[in-house]
Amino acid sequence: MERVNLAVDVESGDFGPQVIISGIIEARRKNHFPFKVFICGNEGRISEVIASLGGDRQLGEYEIVACEDFINPGENRANVWKKQIDSPIIRCIALQKQNKVDASISAGDTAILLGAALFILGRSEGSVRPALAAFLPTVQKKPVLLLDVGANLNCRSEHLASFARMGEQYVKRFLAMKSPRVSLLNIGKESVKGTKIIFEAEERVREECGNYTGFIEGNEVLSGNSDVVVCDGFCGNVLLKAFESFHQLAESVLGNSVKSYPDLKKKMLVLDPEIYGGVPFLGIRGTVFKAHGRSSSRAIANAVNAAVTAVERNAVGTIARPKGDS
Repeated sequence: MERVNLAVDVESGDFGPQVIISGIIEARRKNHFPFKVFICGNEGRISEVIASLGGDRQLGEYEIVACEDFINPGENRANVWKKQIDSPIIRCIALQKQNKVDASISAGDTAILLGAALFILGRSEGSVRPALAAFLPTVQKKPVLLLDVGANLNCRSEHLASFARMGEQYVKRFLAMKSPRVSLLNIGKESVKGTKIIFEAEERVREECGNYTGFIEGNEVLSGNSDVVVCDGFCGNVLLKAFESFHQLAESVLGNSVKSYPDLKKKMLVLDPEIYGGVPFLGIRGTVFKAHGRSSSRAIANAVNAAVTAVERNAVGTIARPKGDS
């Protein structure tokens, strides 16, 4: 692949075009793989921001996609993708459908982004439900993929099994790992602990994933003893946000120690959620990344680079069907 084309919704998030376009510029400095950005949003505002940030030379190769519609917070999420097709978040996905871009990035509403991706691009073959997947740091200095982290609050056993397959294949491609270790998040490692759904899911995952290692508890997720941890979106979102707070806690507590703080802060950067920038939807027929609503330019830069890497390595790809499925 000579170049990756990205569509970026610059009207999303808490801080708007200034921060998001700054993030694209920062990503350009960090990423040596060539990419072009289709900037979706208000044309006048985008042009003003680009000029204030140093113009075309800073931003690199790009194209402005003028969008006239904007989605209000009170909109019906279920069908907004049909009614406001000229909004930035929807245009990003539409550009993928038209094969003009290889991936989309938005810091907008998760439900709207998922709905647009699902109904415009469709599910990838073999997936039951799309899931949000987040890489987290571990004590062994290699990441673990946690999914789902918010797309599906209620899951059946077949959904969890599908997440396991999607996560396994994503890690294989993104990290070039031959046989990722897959675990199910549970309240204990013993076979008698857990819910009926967890027990049913384990039977499926054990059969469908080549290196299933059993249940894992919350206090071991960051241990590095598993490469893919599977759970429903409710538990995953709670766990993800708890982990995100570690960095803030460390800054607050360790900041009182004047002598040791600078060195400790540097070491604690591994817990900073901005390092990972954005998380992909797996199970979609396309590469769609969701950035945090409070993303800084640094977080956006990391989301852009993660999306470029995912496309370059065909990390999303097609999810294999479970054994016995026709």
